[in-house]
Parts: sequence; C-alpha cells; structure tokens
Amino acid sequence: MPIGINKPPPYEGGCLCGAVRYRFDAPTIGARICHCRLCQTAMAAPFLAAASFPSKALNHSGETERYRSSARLFRHFCPKCGTRLFLEPVDAPDRMGIPIATLDDPGAIQPEMHIWISSQIASLTPHDDLPKYDKGSPEPFRPA
Repeated sequence: MPIGINKPPPYEGGCLCGAVRYRFDAPTIGARICHCRLCQTAMAAPFLAAASFPSKALNHSGETERYRSSARLFRHFCPKCGTRLFLEPVDAPDRMGIPIATLDDPGAIQPEMHIWISSQIASLTPHDDLPKYDKGSPEPFRPA
C-alpha cells in the first residue's frame, strides 16, 4: 500500500491471545502517532500509532477491561493477555481509537501526523515527512 493511502474498510484486528476480536466497517476519521508520556507508559513503547473511528462502526467479541489513564481517556485491554485494544475518549463518546499495531493488517491505515513531539524520546526522532506538532493536533478529527 503506498504511504498516505489507506485500504478501504473493513478493518479487523484483535489481541495477542485471540480472546478479543474487533471490526470497523467505516473509514478512519484520523490516524496519529502520539509521543506523549501517557501513551509511552501505557503502551510500554516509544509512541502509540492509533487510528480513530466512529464508535458506532465498532463490532467486537470478547471481554475487555478498562483503565482510566487520564481525565479524558479510558484504555481498554484484554484481561487474558494484556493487549491494549481500545482508546475511549470520555469527552468524545462518538469516537473510538485502536492501536494500529493490533490490526490484522497494520499497513492498512497510514498515520497522518506526529503529536506531542515535545515528549518524544530523543534517540527515536521520527525521520518521515509527516507533520509534527509539539503538543496535540491543531486539526480536529474528520466527521464520521
């Protein structure tokens, strides 16, 4: 898939052990690479590449648990294997995010920008042509 072009829906994925599976039947409304400290710590990784969708487009099977990682976000995970699966914004119940790496085809969705570059790990500076923002994105998510 060429960089910057997403495959069409549906998008399917799940957790490491297979207990949770999901499917989105709508195009993404935005995809971002977040370098904030919360995402670094929650994902145990230098950043989180995540795609957002209309929450009504989500179908999933299996049970998840959730943790409120900030005043505005619940992070859902598989209680069996610990895979982080869904990002549920408290202030935007019409939107649901997923880590792109949990997709069956992680190349199906291309990130559009880097956010919270002010918190990036210095030795892991992104070397791509995506827009980079010191804090959150100045661009809203696209309408569903």
